Amino acid sequence: MTLPLAAQILPPETRQFDFWLGEWDVTNPAGKLAGTSRVESVAASAGVLENWTGATGYTGRSLNAWNAAKKQWQQYWVGSDGGVLELSGGLLDGCMVLAAEHEVNGTRRIERITWIPNADGTVRQHWEQSIDGGKTWTTAFDGLYRKRS
Repeated sequence: MTLPLAAQILPPETRQFDFWLGEWDVTNPAGKLAGTSRVESVAASAGVLENWTGATGYTGRSLNAWNAAKKQWQQYWVGSDGGVLELSGGLLDGCMVLAAEHEVNGTRRIERITWIPNADGTVRQHWEQSIDGGKTWTTAFDGLYRKRS
């Protein structure tokens, strides 16, 4: 198979998030359905788009791309509640780690999301938050992505 010309000239880093591509059922640590997700390659494989539908009806989308000028991955998330999150980072020990620091109601917060590809084809997404400069962390979301059959 020959890739389109645009995909042929993209840096190899643009493929680092390919382990997350697919149609997924996502469960929480108790095994209960948290939601579903469709993660697809967009813009001639230059980006990754997630379409999230939570079990409660909450929806959201993230656009993820390798920024060659900054030599990092960037994510822009928008949720149906109007929430927006901008993260950046990259591959670390085989896991995608994106983070950002911002202010929420007058408090500085660090957001860190790690995508961990597992040997069985599942992907764990672990979202953590810190309000003390990274000394301690709390889990905001912990989901296991399993491919739909």
